[in-house]
Amino acid sequence: MPLVKPSPESDDVRAQLGGMGTRLEYLHDVLRAGEAARRTAVPNDPIGTAGRRAYEAHVRTIREVHIEHEGWARLVHGRLELVCNADRTIAMGVMVGDVATGQASLFPKNARRRGPATGMVARANAGEGAPSVQTSLFAAGAGPMGVALSEEEACALRTWFLLSHRVKVGDTVRIDCELSQPRKFENGFVREWGPRIPLPALTMDGIELLNDDGPREIDIDVDFR
Repeated sequence: MPLVKPSPESDDVRAQLGGMGTRLEYLHDVLRAGEAARRTAVPNDPIGTAGRRAYEAHVRTIREVHIEHEGWARLVHGRLELVCNADRTIAMGVMVGDVATGQASLFPKNARRRGPATGMVARANAGEGAPSVQTSLFAAGAGPMGVALSEEEACALRTWFLLSHRVKVGDTVRIDCELSQPRKFENGFVREWGPRIPLPALTMDGIELLNDDGPREIDIDVDFR
């Protein structure tokens, strides 16, 4: 079992997260699950297996912890895999960031190009509304915890991303992270952030077997029609 070393949490971070209905331990659980999943990849797996497994674990875990502990619900919004609060005012997803992730004095960007759905939620975050998009239950068996938004709710929704950047430091892995709200999106990349909450880094020992993350983050381009 990898050794996990979370950095201390400040009162300010605790208060900001609490006001949103989440906690640092939930978000660190998400990152821990992703790291554990990526370490199951071996060299003979297809290229990109490690990154895909980490992404899948991130999405599953951010949903599970908020559904179980906070009464949130599964949401697929413009094909973005999210979880949203009971009031349908806040949603969270996951995103891989660059080296500036978690650094309050720097400007992070998504590490890999993303599709138009990220631009849709960025416009809603900025108060510009969102294009009319069919927002339906999670495909095939969403169950009672899946939700659909009205167009009005979609425009009012504020979407945050757990941004993470993984760094190898000797025999350990440090995951820098923040919970942030994109406000401007151009050519596949976030160009402006609204509120950002830099979070304490998570450190885990051990390095997984090599398996390339692949050419891009798992993010679906959406043709809005």
